[in-house]
Amino acid sequence: MSRLGDRFVLVRELGSGGIARVFLGRDEVLDRPVAVKVLDAEFDDPEIGALFRREGRTAARLSHPNTVRVYDAGEDLIDGREVSYIVMEYVPGGDLKDLIDRTGPLPEAMLTRVAADVVSGLAHAHARGIIHRDVKPRNILLDGQGNPKLADFGIARAFDSTHETHPGTYLGTAAYSSPEQLKGERVTPKSDVYSFGATLYHAAVGRRPFSGSPIEVANQHILKMPVPPRERGARIGEGLEALILDCLAKDPAERPEPTRLHERLLERSSALGGSPAARKAQASLNDAAGFAKPAGVSGVAAFKDRVRRIGSSDPSAGPPERTISLPTRTFRAGSQQRKLLAFAVAALLLLLLAGAGVWALLGPDEQASQTSESGSKRQEQAAGPQRENRPEGDVAAGEAGKPAAAEQGPAENRGAGTAGEASEVPAPPLQAAEQAVFDMYYEMSFARPQASYSYLSERLQREIGSVERWAEQEDIYTFTYMDFEGYQYPVAEASGDEAEVTFEVRLDHTWGSELLSGTWVCVNEDGEWKLDRLENEKTVRL
Repeated sequence: MSRLGDRFVLVRELGSGGIARVFLGRDEVLDRPVAVKVLDAEFDDPEIGALFRREGRTAARLSHPNTVRVYDAGEDLIDGREVSYIVMEYVPGGDLKDLIDRTGPLPEAMLTRVAADVVSGLAHAHARGIIHRDVKPRNILLDGQGNPKLADFGIARAFDSTHETHPGTYLGTAAYSSPEQLKGERVTPKSDVYSFGATLYHAAVGRRPFSGSPIEVANQHILKMPVPPRERGARIGEGLEALILDCLAKDPAERPEPTRLHERLLERSSALGGSPAARKAQASLNDAAGFAKPAGVSGVAAFKDRVRRIGSSDPSAGPPERTISLPTRTFRAGSQQRKLLAFAVAALLLLLLAGAGVWALLGPDEQASQTSESGSKRQEQAAGPQRENRPEGDVAAGEAGKPAAAEQGPAENRGAGTAGEASEVPAPPLQAAEQAVFDMYYEMSFARPQASYSYLSERLQREIGSVERWAEQEDIYTFTYMDFEGYQYPVAEASGDEAEVTFEVRLDHTWGSELLSGTWVCVNEDGEWKLDRLENEKTVRL
């Protein structure tokens, strides 16, 4: 076995293409599998070797869940020849091209999820000045749970200046390259958007946008719009089809910005991910693709495995089926509340009967005398507590015949009435509580503190104090992405007049990723669910 850098052992070759071969290796220092890309010996030009190493180190600056991590780069001897190499994260699930070949065109639920993740990785690279220039299904690797990771960042860019002196080393792929790249014009992030659109087209249709010889394909990319995917049998909606064709616009200015593209895909993915049809299609596809399920794990990983086994073995399966979640369900008082309410009504009737008896026993003169003597005193007793003891904005129990959970009460009273009380504003459907939790983290992922703050209850907002403190507390401005896919979508259950929403989400920041799980307790404020407190919170750095 060959060894590179005194720590990386090459175990076996995984594949080759372009100018390099890729090996499965092992990092003997950290005892983990790695992928090692070795520059072919025929490319022994010192300039190419220097560019290869430099671009490997450039890619190592990327840190995103949907890009393949680069651990090291350098040069060493193999069979007596000096070679350049790059050591990368090993991703065992094959690539998107293999998946399409095995399963055929991807259903929209899975396609939008994978696409949103890939674009997130692309946008991360673009923000750091790195243009991929070779986005294609072969360069989208899949981990054991089907999560995509974009590979080969920066390599094509490194060789732009040398391809004329080394025929055949053009690193872009004509089947997915943008018109400007094929014409030798300036390449921008919009060029990656075009290649990404061609990749989406292939995944949706099962075939590339254009066919023929490399020259014929290149000419079609420059001059011709592809047949709309749905006319070629793609199982996608009009919205996704339009988005793919927008990415394939000949003029870069007409293509969507990567950040906007990511946002649209994420919105579509969240709209599709929870439907029963999408879950069934995703589960079947995952079984066919052979994505591995974790075994013998503990802690958070075990919890995730249990969630999958309950009813969501696929990354977009949504909440477990055994949890009650009715789209039109409203909260009603339980049996205990009904008993207390009946008791209160009976007591009130008895008081009224007793009062009538006293009235009958007392004469009109005595009634008038007692009324005259104690009238002002009763008025002070009735008014005093309301002026002196009630917190600002609160409503004293029984005031003017209003229930304690009336509209004027504070958020904590409106969200959870005590026994015997009935809210004047019906609780929204449980599904709305699930959506509120999802939307709050969605807004946080776009670094929108004001929007995410609006989903909190009045009580919690008062406790936090301001939007600025909320942004600081949650580190919102470092957010880059959030992902419920493959973890646990928010799942709501009724708890008295509150909704308890259990969830598990991956939160990506510029400094790294974390897995957050817990239960948001939501309260009903004027017919809307608001997030009031987070219980059973657990955070794990990934």
